[in-house]
Amino acid sequence: MRVATGMLSVLALWSGLAIAQSAALTLPREDKSSIRYYLDAAVPGETSPALLVILQGSDCNSVRHIRLVAPMRQVLPAADLLTVEKYGIDDRLPYSEDVPRRDCPDAFVQRDTPQQRVSDVTQVLQTVIKQNGYQQVAVLGGSEGAVIANLVTASSGLIDATLAFSGGGRWFIDDVRHSAASAPAEEKAGLNAFLQQVLTAPPFTLNASDHGYSWWHGMLSIDQLATLRSIKTPVLIVQGGQDRAVSPGAVGKMIAELRAAGKTNITYRNYSALDHVMRRENGDSEMTRVVADMRAWLEQQLR
Repeated sequence: MRVATGMLSVLALWSGLAIAQSAALTLPREDKSSIRYYLDAAVPGETSPALLVILQGSDCNSVRHIRLVAPMRQVLPAADLLTVEKYGIDDRLPYSEDVPRRDCPDAFVQRDTPQQRVSDVTQVLQTVIKQNGYQQVAVLGGSEGAVIANLVTASSGLIDATLAFSGGGRWFIDDVRHSAASAPAEEKAGLNAFLQQVLTAPPFTLNASDHGYSWWHGMLSIDQLATLRSIKTPVLIVQGGQDRAVSPGAVGKMIAELRAAGKTNITYRNYSALDHVMRRENGDSEMTRVVADMRAWLEQQLR
């Protein structure tokens, strides 16, 4: 089954090929599988006092083949870079923009969940911080990666500053419905029935847009408003006003509720003319400007 939603395919935001650098490192999970991660030094052979964690979106691709990691690294260029593979994926999987894709590993489809990603990233962070003594840690996530970044910050106590990019509003269900806003009424009805089934039915066999029941149920159960309310360190939320993948209106409502609750540690940047990947209507990218704005904000937080 394929579900039409931009949250599942982060489009040009994460497209292309990255230049391979350090070799993969591994840590064991409780189920005996391995977490694969990469730690790239800012200066080869040296350890920086700062660490930047970059988290990709929900696509079935290796983080090693995500081109935007390189420009996003410029939000903290003097920091070492940590990236973590999702369950069942390694850099032998070739890059693809197909959703679904025929060669997406079954282990990813069945075992990847937002909760698993949070557990994996937290375990890796605990290890590399202990080994290298990082004094400052920032996390940057895009699309689903933004949701994971907020969750890691809220639960781990390891993050000094968080940048959440095109991550949607309080409830994932609102973003899914927004992404299908232009679909025929019959398709919308089918989508709503599917979403309600995932929310209310016992676990069942599923592969919808390269994700299984556990991923869908996990995403639909996350309350981003509650997550952000619990964070006390600085957070930057970046959103395009013309986003078709997640709901700008839902993001704006969430921000209003956070402000009403007195959350002064959360900064909101809305780029009203830009889409999910910070492009204008004519296709011109403003990503360089947005990354520069992120960097300026982060430099203020980590002084």
